[in-house]
Amino acid sequence: MAKPFALMDKASLKTTLKKARKEKTVLAGKQTKQLQQLLNTILNELGAPINWTQEKADQFYKEFCQSPEGLNNRLILKITDVINIQNEKKLFFGEVLNPDILSPFTLPFEDEEWNASFVLVNNTKSFEKGDIVIATPKALKIEMLQGERNRERRMKEMISIRRDSVKGASFETRLMESLGDRIVEKLSEQFGSLEKLSHIILYEFERAYQDKQDEIQQRWEILQKQEEEMRNKEEMNKKREQELNDKEQQLKEYESELLSQFERFRLLPPLSIFERKDHIDLSNSKTIQWSKQEDIIDIIRGALHTQCNLQYERDVIECFVGALKTNQLIILHGPSGTGKSSLVRGFSKIIKGAKTYTIRVQSSWTDKQDILGFFNPIDYQYVSTEFLDALVEARENPKSLYLICLDEMNLSHVEYYFAEFLSAREEENPKITLYSKYFQELAYKRIKPYITVDENGLEFLNEEKWEQIQSDSEKWRLQNCFDLCHRYPAEFEIPSNVRFVGTMNMDHTVKGLSPKVIDRSFVINLRHSENEKNLIEELEKIKVSELISVDVEKDLTVTVMDENCRRNAEKLNPWLDKLGARLNRRALDQIGYYGSAVNSHLKFDQIVRGKILPRIQVSRSDETVKTLEQLSQELQNQSDMTQTKIREMLNQGRTITYWR
Repeated sequence: MAKPFALMDKASLKTTLKKARKEKTVLAGKQTKQLQQLLNTILNELGAPINWTQEKADQFYKEFCQSPEGLNNRLILKITDVINIQNEKKLFFGEVLNPDILSPFTLPFEDEEWNASFVLVNNTKSFEKGDIVIATPKALKIEMLQGERNRERRMKEMISIRRDSVKGASFETRLMESLGDRIVEKLSEQFGSLEKLSHIILYEFERAYQDKQDEIQQRWEILQKQEEEMRNKEEMNKKREQELNDKEQQLKEYESELLSQFERFRLLPPLSIFERKDHIDLSNSKTIQWSKQEDIIDIIRGALHTQCNLQYERDVIECFVGALKTNQLIILHGPSGTGKSSLVRGFSKIIKGAKTYTIRVQSSWTDKQDILGFFNPIDYQYVSTEFLDALVEARENPKSLYLICLDEMNLSHVEYYFAEFLSAREEENPKITLYSKYFQELAYKRIKPYITVDENGLEFLNEEKWEQIQSDSEKWRLQNCFDLCHRYPAEFEIPSNVRFVGTMNMDHTVKGLSPKVIDRSFVINLRHSENEKNLIEELEKIKVSELISVDVEKDLTVTVMDENCRRNAEKLNPWLDKLGARLNRRALDQIGYYGSAVNSHLKFDQIVRGKILPRIQVSRSDETVKTLEQLSQELQNQSDMTQTKIREMLNQGRTITYWR
């Protein structure tokens, strides 16, 4: 039985409240989190609310808001903002509180608090910022949401609130927010209704608040003294800091000049220069997380425009990102000046830690030695290339994205110099052979007496034994052998953080692409913008000055296949078979993965333009023309870009091909 009000002892209440404050931290950690876990489970199943259908909105209301295991049709909100709107109404914003512990719910998909809003007429009920109210939720009616900004905000609220159900919370409920439900229950059991004791409880809280204010004031005075001491030290260090800045600027200028010399002679700069350059450029840069962006495509477009002065249509960036995620050879083709090479360089510039190596293909290239280098068995030396050294660097920095761009890749036959890469990339652990493994074994036997293993299991040449070698030529040979075993092994594994991109033009001076190359590629056609002014105005609205932080393994890898896209592509095989462009299992799998990688209503249209039409290269005849027209009819629901490309192919001469 509760203690009668007349027998209530103010001293005992004070002691109880003091004990409550001490126990608050302990009890808070023991509060049940079942509702938060239930919310996380349901939202992980339904996905982000911005993409919900009405069916999902109803499911959320039924499973979380209406069910006895959830909110049981009782919503508790803490008012965070009040806005006067027209027609004598007020718009109230509030945090949705967990009724178990009266703390805000956290949304798992954006690590933010769950907020809701409602509108009341001014003369009905009056609430202020900080008030706690109780209301009845109802399912969100998505079709009634209008306006892009309003729709996005309301979708994130996930529910609607019945206006006539909103009422102020009891004193006990408000007190629970500070002390916790268990302590309030104990007070109620001892003293009865706490409304009668509110003036005493509030008095004790005011005293506790004043004590805290006094403590804060004392700490503030101490901090002011410390700040004054720091200010004096800062003034003393200004001159030294200026000297360091001047030296750092001189070092930057020297490194820039040195890098230009390496580029002039087509040599790979030392890794230390790259590491320092990244440290200088990126240490103070703000970043945004790729995985936390609802629309990463527009983020990338905005960053390219703001940071690189590059303007691309959304379709181009969607195709580029989709091909990166599926780890295909990306072929950028189009007229000169459409930004093929710039797209690759610009993309690596806006991605934190990413790097681009541009390899200029030569018309004289005839085999893989032109791109990988060769082994000299006399000196046990591997003579490397910029391409191979870029792979070596990527292997040593597995968390960074590396883009290797084969500029004008079809100046020579691609399969001549790149065939081994095309085949190796189909393996689970893709590897290329640089030379016979026998020579690597001989090299290791030669250096084994000079090898020391550190605490991390890494091998290096023992400095003392190295100094005992008298002959410089022998030292040089041993260094070559060490490089064979560690830097250039006989079987070199292609790092998973590397993506290959090729740029090309199609005219009479270059080579065509073989079916093997096209089969393993995703083709992106870049054209001059038809309305550059509108494009720039659009991108000005989505400026992005931050670098984008990417987890290559998670953000740029796809393991799930879109079976619908794969089936739709396979249905085209009867026509493609007659055109000599049948989709094999490899191509169908790549299409399935691309469909999963791209979140766009145009993704199958992009697949047709990037994976299917480029395969067509057949002699013109009545039968092939008729088949292509039938294929066009089958694809009539695709975009104007696809239909325009098919018409261009139909209007060609003796050969019907994509590559004109």
